[in-house]
Amino acid sequence: MKLPEEAKHINLIPPYSPGLSKDEIARKYGIEKPVKLASNENPLGPSPMAAKAMRDFIENTHLYPDPMAAELKASASEFFGFPPENIITGNGSDEIIDFICRAYLNPGDRVVIPSCTFSYYRIASLACGATVTESPMEGMKIDAGAMLSEILSGAKIAFLANPNNPTGTYTGKKELLDLCGKISPETILVLDEAYAAFARADDFVSGLKIIQDRPNVIVINTLSKSHGLAGIRVGFAVACKEIIDTLYKVKPPFNMNLLAIKAGAAALRDRDFLNLTLETTWKGLDYLYSSFSRLGLDYISSHTNFVLVRLGTDAKIIYEELLKRGLITRFMPGLPEYIRVSVGLEKENERFIHELEDILKHG
Repeated sequence: MKLPEEAKHINLIPPYSPGLSKDEIARKYGIEKPVKLASNENPLGPSPMAAKAMRDFIENTHLYPDPMAAELKASASEFFGFPPENIITGNGSDEIIDFICRAYLNPGDRVVIPSCTFSYYRIASLACGATVTESPMEGMKIDAGAMLSEILSGAKIAFLANPNNPTGTYTGKKELLDLCGKISPETILVLDEAYAAFARADDFVSGLKIIQDRPNVIVINTLSKSHGLAGIRVGFAVACKEIIDTLYKVKPPFNMNLLAIKAGAAALRDRDFLNLTLETTWKGLDYLYSSFSRLGLDYISSHTNFVLVRLGTDAKIIYEELLKRGLITRFMPGLPEYIRVSVGLEKENERFIHELEDILKHG
């Protein structure tokens, strides 16, 4: 029986490639306790306040969640400093990206993304029949000037991750303000701040400082990394009311589950956990930096909870040897001389460095 033909533009979509799981490595290599430093997850686990909120409401999961996620939006309003009408919540920031693409892209519209960035921008855009143009990077940094040139050539949407994944670099205040000031009001600039909480640079500025003067700017965020809710899926967009109202037109009625709403609302109130996460991350990054320098390895200074370390042409071999030893990092074909390492707990970071040093010395 011949099935219906799929939409032609679907064939252009590359599948998303996630990091390997602990279970996969445990089964493949017979390792009892693998360490996962591949997906930029919070090594501390979830916010304790979020975990309690989920336990308290587990008996209510037979009920439909609030379709407007009012409790979560109220917490987000306080956290981000914008009224609830300027916020929409999603099943992770991935769904927010889908909302934006579905609400604004027509087949043939042009989307601009940096050449080395989060792959889901491309997937969501292509799924709507858009064409995707890559702007060149300046080394490992997003080149805001090159991106502006591509945007001015006629882009409907541009995605800029700040800080950027997978490079860990950021776009500074001057470059960002210049970009926002020169693009057409008919182009939507999406600033993805999934890692913004971790940025330590003096000239880093959140897009939340820009929205009020630039109604075509959308800031998206997630609680996956900073608040330890990657498995629950909690994401946000903050923008002018007109854009938020448009995004609501494509939002499914019950897109967020009850536990995600409760957990997200509680996590945003858990400032102690966020502070502990930042302290743990920054301390871990500094340890990795000093260890890489001791081992004579180049790395990309990061403003996220992960770091790229350069291992040269043997990067994939070293990545695979680490897997055999129960250390899961991330190798990406687009950066063939690097592996990406998420910051873990102190003992996990030390185990990674110990195994890496042993591989470098003995193979």
